[in-house]
Amino acid sequence: MPPPASASPTPLTVRLPDGRTLGLTRYGDPAHRPVVFHHGFGSSGLELPDDAALLARLRLHILAPDRPGVGQSSVFRALTFPSFADDVVAMLDALEIPGPVGVLGWSVGGVHALALAARHPARVAAVQLLSTCLPLGERAVYRHLSWVWKLLRWGQLGFPWLNRTTFLWLSRQWARHPDRTIGWFIRLMRSAEARVTARFSALLRDAAVPGFAHAGRGVYDDAQAWCRPPGFRIEDVRAPVRLWHGQADGVWAPGNIPYLARRLGGAPVHLLPAQGHMLYLENWAVILEELAGLLDGKERRAARGEVSLPEQ
Repeated sequence: MPPPASASPTPLTVRLPDGRTLGLTRYGDPAHRPVVFHHGFGSSGLELPDDAALLARLRLHILAPDRPGVGQSSVFRALTFPSFADDVVAMLDALEIPGPVGVLGWSVGGVHALALAARHPARVAAVQLLSTCLPLGERAVYRHLSWVWKLLRWGQLGFPWLNRTTFLWLSRQWARHPDRTIGWFIRLMRSAEARVTARFSALLRDAAVPGFAHAGRGVYDDAQAWCRPPGFRIEDVRAPVRLWHGQADGVWAPGNIPYLARRLGGAPVHLLPAQGHMLYLENWAVILEELAGLLDGKERRAARGEVSLPEQ
């Protein structure tokens, strides 16, 4: 049975069909409409603003699963975009949520959100991509990558031992010196990212510590999955998609977001001036309001018999 309502945010675990553990954080009242949030690279499901009043007003609750090797989620060396999409569906089944659900994805979590929508279209009602990246291992995408991302992909695949060592060292830094480590990252950021990260430093720090759990194993495996062929087609996404991106994004420049939108059937793009990669933190209420509107529209169409909507 689904867990009873409790204080938000709430840590949970579910047992996956192969015996692994999936950790997640629940925000809001589980009696309300479910939304799945895919966290960013090197972070965890703790990276969300805890705004219980907003969720109650919109009748939403959010499930933010941790990818393998993050937080309480078991390490899974064979991680792929499709494998984690299947894990999320198993999570929804364990919580007795038949779908369809709203889906959010930030940064590389946007690619995981697309994989879920492409692989399990009946379980996804609408998708919001927040400062999303592209799948680095897809051949068609490769020519759209900047030289920096091409170089990072080459290094990740060509020198895996170096990356494994780097993530192991970062894991120790986050565990032993979290305040110093986030301060170091802020100093390396461009102004748009540094400003928001400094404002939400406690939230992002506390999300990064479990993000680098298990000696950084999960971060490394996530990077490897990101660099390999994605195992799904972007064009297979059938749910309505909205993209949010900052014009001053210093992590993933907005130049190839129109390309992604075209591959998603002309999905609308919110391109925000003077905002960077962390824009979801400053626009959280507006993003959730738009998602609630998309879910409301699906429910109205279901009531008219235009779409099938399973019982929640």
